[in-house]
Amino acid sequence: MANVVPHSFKSELLSGTHNFASGGDSFKLALYTAGSGSPYAATDTAYSSSVSNEVSSGGGSGYTTGGLQLQSQAVATGTGTATVDFANLNFPSATFGAAYGVIYNDDKSDKLCVVLDFGGTKTATNGDFTIVFPDPSTPANAIISLTSS
Repeated sequence: MANVVPHSFKSELLSGTHNFASGGDSFKLALYTAGSGSPYAATDTAYSSSVSNEVSSGGGSGYTTGGLQLQSQAVATGTGTATVDFANLNFPSATFGAAYGVIYNDDKSDKLCVVLDFGGTKTATNGDFTIVFPDPSTPANAIISLTSS
């Protein structure tokens, strides 16, 4: 499976729902196990704590339901391109595995932005579980990128 951009996110961008600029909306990243596949489909619209394969917050896992807030968000524009970037996100003292990450807008009714497929389960055992965001200087690598042709 590849990353999923929910249909609702596309129209919400055009209606001004999401503010990715520094000082704008607050975004979070929640983590999910492989479970029965992707935790959300393109037709889903919002994060829900009742999705069954969110990483467990119990047993000293080092994970909190709902994930962590993303920091240092930045929007960059170039000729025909706009990108969004976040600082790398670290879950310290983690003991869990995750196959998916979900970015959602914590300020706007938990609206989904993107479902990230890690390409398999990544694990940490009593150590750091770090999400490393790609370098957006190449727009095709940015976590969220809009490009005109």
